[in-house]
Amino acid sequence: MRSIRTCRELGAAIRQSRKDQGLTQAALAAKARVGRQWLSELETGKQTAEVGRVLWILDALGLNITLRAAVDSDSDTFDLDAYVDTWAD
Repeated sequence: MRSIRTCRELGAAIRQSRKDQGLTQAALAAKARVGRQWLSELETGKQTAEVGRVLWILDALGLNITLRAAVDSDSDTFDLDAYVDTWAD
C-alpha cells in the first residue's frame, strides 16, 4: 500500500498507474470523462483539483482510496479534517 500525503504525491501515483496500464493522458481523460489538460494538472500536483473528478480518475484506473490514521492510535476516532490539513504543500 502506498502512503500519499500531498497533492504532488497523489498526482505522481496517478501518473505512474496510468503509465503502468499503457494509457496516454488523452485516453485516460476520455475514459474518466475529464479534460486532458485537467488530468495533466492533476498529475503535476495542482492543489485545486476537484475531489469528484479525482475519484473518476481513480475509478477509471481501477484504484480506490483507503483512509487510515497517519499514526498508530488506540482511539476508534479519526479526525479527517486534521488529516486533510497534512496534505497542504
